[in-house]
Amino acid sequence: MSATGKNTQASSTPSFISALVVACITVGALSAVWFILHGRKNLRHVFQPRVDSAPKVKRPQMLPSGLFPFWTSVFAVPDKEIIVANGPDAYFFVRFLKVFGLHMLVPYFLLTFIICIPLS
Repeated sequence: MSATGKNTQASSTPSFISALVVACITVGALSAVWFILHGRKNLRHVFQPRVDSAPKVKRPQMLPSGLFPFWTSVFAVPDKEIIVANGPDAYFFVRFLKVFGLHMLVPYFLLTFIICIPLS
């Protein structure tokens, strides 16, 4: 319901297909650039994990590969070790996951789950 009086019909299939083609071309081009730059030796320090560039004495422990052991080990690591090994960015990200995820989302999910299941 526009005030201009123009015909406001929904988008057509050809316009959707053309947008999809443009998006696919863009993703393909950027992926190709990434694959080309990823193999260059002079840019290897950009793409290698930060753990590999640290001295062996300061490297953190390797994380387990399973889904549940990974998250339990992430949340069990003391905050001081995260700051020393990875810096404040990683610390604040893990803190966000702990506070927002564990202390807010999990209780809200359980509360709504307990309320909604008996209603269905």
